[in-house]
Amino acid sequence: MGEVYYPLDCTPLDPRSFEGSLTALQLSNLGISKFTADALRTVRKQQLSGTEDVVFIFPTREREHFGHLGIEDDVGPGEMYVLNSSEPYWTQIANKTQNVTIKVPANCVRERFPLLDRTYGRRDIANSGMVPIVAQLALQTFNMVPLVDQHVLKRTEDNILDLMCIMLETRNVSDVPESTTVALSDITFQRLSSFLSLHFRDPGLAPEHAATSLRVSRRYVHKVYQMHGTTFGRELMGLRLREADRLLRAPYGKNALPASYFRSCLHLWLFQSISFLCSLKRALWIHAKRASLESF
Repeated sequence: MGEVYYPLDCTPLDPRSFEGSLTALQLSNLGISKFTADALRTVRKQQLSGTEDVVFIFPTREREHFGHLGIEDDVGPGEMYVLNSSEPYWTQIANKTQNVTIKVPANCVRERFPLLDRTYGRRDIANSGMVPIVAQLALQTFNMVPLVDQHVLKRTEDNILDLMCIMLETRNVSDVPESTTVALSDITFQRLSSFLSLHFRDPGLAPEHAATSLRVSRRYVHKVYQMHGTTFGRELMGLRLREADRLLRAPYGKNALPASYFRSCLHLWLFQSISFLCSLKRALWIHAKRASLESF
């Protein structure tokens, strides 16, 4: 684990119980790795090898702290950061951390993105909508290796590199063409809707859970809902109201759900009583009707 692309000093917080795994894939220019580990500090020391690589690190579970070129910061799922192997740096992670790392020669990136050197050791350097797309494409490449020939892999590698540079070039949403922004947000909105449909019964469900599952930032989750004229809380409440309505309308009989189950659902979902539930449903219906009339 200490020497995949180049030497690293790795120090587990608890060596006795430490668990970790790393799977690496080397293409002609890109190196891609999947990493899972418990609490660990990694240090890259100054090297005089003459080679200069950059690593793009995409956390997919838990936040990661890092220090590079006198800058210290941290990023979480849905974000990414870039480090230069020719300069010293350190990273520190918590238990059960997962990430995807893409290593590439610095010159391959500079040919496409001349401002690369301004990104090292910083956060908020990439288009948050494209970060999960690049990470997922890199992960899918692992599955493609045994099934496709080298020409297809080379094209895939070039596409990943191009997307990485576009991701950096379009850091500000205003830099992205509107059609691309809408298309990306529509896909994410559909994925968020599917996530809520599966997990709305969880009383502790929060935006950060959706962000972690989709491997995007919590800020991006809120932005996608805003672009679609709604909020995470409103969509979640709507699903719970529909489920409560279904339970209320369920026929009596031997197959009916027990009243205790229904009351527990109301309590967990913060509906104080059936009368409160009905009042809330009516208020939401009036609000939706009013919004519809105003748009007309």
